[in-house]
Amino acid sequence: MKGQKYANLTAITGIIAGAFAIGGGLYARSIEPAFGIPQFFGIYSDYLSGVHVLVGLGIVMVIGGLLSFKWPSVGGVIVCVAAMIGLIYTYNRGQYRWTPYLYYWWGPWLFAWICGIFAGYAAFKNVPQSGEKLADARHAEGYEV
Repeated sequence: MKGQKYANLTAITGIIAGAFAIGGGLYARSIEPAFGIPQFFGIYSDYLSGVHVLVGLGIVMVIGGLLSFKWPSVGGVIVCVAAMIGLIYTYNRGQYRWTPYLYYWWGPWLFAWICGIFAGYAAFKNVPQSGEKLADARHAEGYEV
């Protein structure tokens, strides 16, 4: 499998991670509109509630997934950084207050992790090997010319 197939898998898993985050945020909004404490490392705002962070980072993940079709490493990094910010946000809640967040964040974290793995494979496949030109590494189907 050459780099473009891994790039497509990176993009698809990044978009799925974002969709899980957006869906989790909308579901949390329908169940409990004021879900979560609206603060992040001492910054207090109504836009830092659990719902807003899920939807906002989900949009960032979808954008990263879409960028992965063209630049898999850049898009994969964007998706993974958004997931890491969500991870920090979740565990910033304090003891026992972060457990409800796991219900909404497991999907984005899982698919962002898989997205990062595929982005790494895409980057590996796009780097020319010994005796191979850059254009050959990106566009070849694995056949000797």
